[in-house]
Amino acid sequence: MGLQVYDKGMNFVQLAIPFFILAMLLEFIYGVLRRRQTYRLNDTINSLQMGVLSRLVGVLRLGFSAVVLTSLVSLFGVTQWSVDHWWQWALAFVGYDLCYYWKHRYGHQWRLMWASHAAHHQSEEYNLSTALRQTGTDYIGFVFYLPMYLAGTPVEVMVSVGSLNLVYQFWVHTEHVRRLGILDYILVTPSNHRVHHAKNPSYIDKNYGGVFVLWDRMFGTFEDEREDEPCRYGITRPLASWNPIWANFHVWWDTLKLSLRTRRWQDKILVWFKGPAWYPADVWSNPDADGRYVKFDPAASTFAKAYTFLQFWLITYGALLLQTEHTQLPRSFGLGAFALLVASAGVQGYWLEGRRGAFALEWSRLCVLLAVAAATPSLWPGIGGVNALVEPLLIYVGGSAAVLLASHALPARYSGANSASAGTR
Repeated sequence: MGLQVYDKGMNFVQLAIPFFILAMLLEFIYGVLRRRQTYRLNDTINSLQMGVLSRLVGVLRLGFSAVVLTSLVSLFGVTQWSVDHWWQWALAFVGYDLCYYWKHRYGHQWRLMWASHAAHHQSEEYNLSTALRQTGTDYIGFVFYLPMYLAGTPVEVMVSVGSLNLVYQFWVHTEHVRRLGILDYILVTPSNHRVHHAKNPSYIDKNYGGVFVLWDRMFGTFEDEREDEPCRYGITRPLASWNPIWANFHVWWDTLKLSLRTRRWQDKILVWFKGPAWYPADVWSNPDADGRYVKFDPAASTFAKAYTFLQFWLITYGALLLQTEHTQLPRSFGLGAFALLVASAGVQGYWLEGRRGAFALEWSRLCVLLAVAAATPSLWPGIGGVNALVEPLLIYVGGSAAVLLASHALPARYSGANSASAGTR
């Protein structure tokens, strides 16, 4: 994210996306057959929305980290080593995971980094979709990989081993795989990663490893999963929202407010570098904010859930197209499309929360998209052909509008006449 220097190397995450989707489907079916379902539609959609937005951020073409890395490599005259031998790749893979451990650890110990990383921990369920719940605001984590760049690790190697590291972490986000014997002592497995995602006091801030849990055993941050202490998932101060925009920024906002409220200037700085549980003496906090451990699950109509599910896949398709083609598009169009896609994801959160005004907000979104379709041929004549963009967008807007109009003919219990469409929560 934001790493324009990462233009070379094999990105295994992109290749693994079809596998991710298939694996989630199989996990869902397995949960149905075993009568131990770990998926909720609202939670799953929110997690997947976060994953899509995290990938879409690349459209912004932010290259701060690339500038820093390139400058440092040039300043120190670093010579990149060859990648002709398998052991060099293996060494880089292990080295990357060690750097990841420390990045991950400080991601929990500094509010400045927790503000980004918290997005990954917000889900109150634990399944493969949770793995795809990623932040869109991590622009400083790259500094933990500087030692590898300064050691001469080629960019293509960093891209390849980094994406392999991330792909490995996907499968450990499941409750259906229990203990794995000796592997639990060496590798990050579902058992010890469940501990990492748990908000139980005894489990918090444990098991930071990405691939190897050996780092946690070496540096004193390992905690074993116990049968007498079932994992409770989420963050101690729950997000309580299905809005992916708020999910990305709520800790940033809370930290900023905290910095402004405290009187001592030292504390105004410290709040960014202390742990998430630390508060200045002059600012009250509730240490047991989540004492009841009630999952966020607001009532939403059957139509709202079905409509949001459909819109998610359509919006995801648009996001993937934009991510693939954005370098070939005018920057103004790319930024505008990015804003519309992000806003669209936010609107769907209103549906899932059963909020009043969801219908009106969705109609407003469709009107904006209709205006964009009408203006595209004159504003961006190079991409404004009917078959290229305008016609598909008109079909999307018309189809969505038809579904909204048809929903009014549904019985109240399905359409949400007593919730979102009626103006009540």
